[in-house]
Amino acid sequence: MRVRDHIALSTAAAALLAPRFGRGVLGFWAGGVLVDADHYLWFCLSERRMSLRAAVGLFNEADPPQHSATRAFHSPAALLALLLVTLHRPRVLPIAAGMGLHLALDALHEVRMDHARAAALRRDDFSCQACGTRGPQIGTHVCRQPRLLPSYGTQNLVSLCGPCHVDAHRIAAGSTSWS
Repeated sequence: MRVRDHIALSTAAAALLAPRFGRGVLGFWAGGVLVDADHYLWFCLSERRMSLRAAVGLFNEADPPQHSATRAFHSPAALLALLLVTLHRPRVLPIAAGMGLHLALDALHEVRMDHARAAALRRDDFSCQACGTRGPQIGTHVCRQPRLLPSYGTQNLVSLCGPCHVDAHRIAAGSTSWS
């Protein structure tokens, strides 16, 4: 799920919880959003530069890095560690709750995207819609996505081979859509 989607959902959840929890929702909001800092920290350490724009570009590529350090804060171990901290620092609990919401949203997103990807691949008969290549190396590309919150409709996915997928991201970086 994109960072802006997490910001929107965490903000909405914090707004709904604010009447009950007051300023404590700021920690909840921060936990839901700042957990994505692991991606940026990995980028800064591996690329030896601090460009947020370049980091976003890297993670929006057709085959973004999957190094375990890019998801260090997204692990059950990280959440468990934060929950253990709450035993001595109860004020950290809203941050852990926000982080837990983030992880749950990511898991739900992946399940829904896996179903949409499988349906799109079947629809396209496991063939690249750009060059016609067929086979198990075919993947999917999100060709259209709402500006806010993901859509899981197969009409937003197209089946592409690896080289065509890279081209689609290159083209999309210069325009608003690819078709």
